[in-house]
Amino acid sequence: MKNELIQTIVRTWLAHAESKTPWIDPALASGAEFAASDYADPAHLVLEQERLFARLPQAVALTADVPDAGSYVTRDQFDVPLIISRGSDGVVRALANVCAHRGGQVVESDRGCARRHACAYHAWTYDPAGTLVGVPDHGSFPSVQVPGPGLKPVPCVESDGVIWVVPDVAAGGADLAAPDLGVTATDFAHFDIGGHEHWRSYRFDLAMNWKLVVDTFLEPYHFASLHRNTVGPIFFPNLCYADRHGPFVRHLIPRRSVAELADQPPETWDIVPHTALVYVLFPATVFVMQIDHIEVWRVWPQGDDPGRCWCDLDFYIPIGPRTESSERHWENNWRLTIDTVEHEDFRAMAGVQRGVASGAIDAVRFGANEPALIMYHEALSAALA
Repeated sequence: MKNELIQTIVRTWLAHAESKTPWIDPALASGAEFAASDYADPAHLVLEQERLFARLPQAVALTADVPDAGSYVTRDQFDVPLIISRGSDGVVRALANVCAHRGGQVVESDRGCARRHACAYHAWTYDPAGTLVGVPDHGSFPSVQVPGPGLKPVPCVESDGVIWVVPDVAAGGADLAAPDLGVTATDFAHFDIGGHEHWRSYRFDLAMNWKLVVDTFLEPYHFASLHRNTVGPIFFPNLCYADRHGPFVRHLIPRRSVAELADQPPETWDIVPHTALVYVLFPATVFVMQIDHIEVWRVWPQGDDPGRCWCDLDFYIPIGPRTESSERHWENNWRLTIDTVEHEDFRAMAGVQRGVASGAIDAVRFGANEPALIMYHEALSAALA
């Protein structure tokens, strides 16, 4: 982020913190309303599945997940299970985790590094690029070429430290243009995503619409009430900054420590230590840069039920020596993250889901103090139109 913008944002925050008023985007000063049924209508979910999850590039991993040749992660959030793999040529590919022999799952582990992948069913073997390189009793399959076509590719691109796919095997290995992240790309370069490594993951099975997970990250209006005994005191309540580039929303939430910058030369200001920086990698991945680690929250619907979703949290830490002290530090960060989100945010959102599904309200209302929510839902409406 450019220092000129950082200075503007910090000075604005300090003024609003002193006056105890929220920052408001003048273009969104009237707030907005969206249909409550968008969270509960099965027909609306069908439209989202078709136009958001099946057609658009999805942010499924970071460069940090596949740092070396042969390294891979698996993803099971789409109709087609995927292997995200870096080849010996350094290129990241997305491959169907489906054996060309009988459709078995080729890679069963979540992540790792291997020169070859062998299907456990009959040991048909593939290299990291998906090429079929081994068939036991090959003579019984005279029409199968070895080496030859193997795991089906899907469109994939690596850009700005993020790996995107379109989960469409019919498209084959078609070129995929890198999404234009705008200002987010500049921020990601500053975060040195490639200088991080995966530390731990966790899967949430949630009784709520998938959008409510994203909504959780897009306003600090609830911090003073819902998080009053956990992370609430760390942040200025009801104060943020948000902007949008295309469908991609950037949402910055200031910690109280940002006031310390007032005593430092403005040209040296860095807001990463004093802010939770939230980025919606449209449509359904949330990237959060914390003081010293990265969180990626990937969310998707459970089948055709608008009231249930899955959410995977991937936690990344800077590459460096592991010590007993550092492990305690990351464990404490992890526990605070899980406990706060699971027992406060997601518990509250499960109640919201019951409310919007009840028919008791026609619309959900986003205030002018919740600009990132409005931006995100406007982007959803545009993508579904």
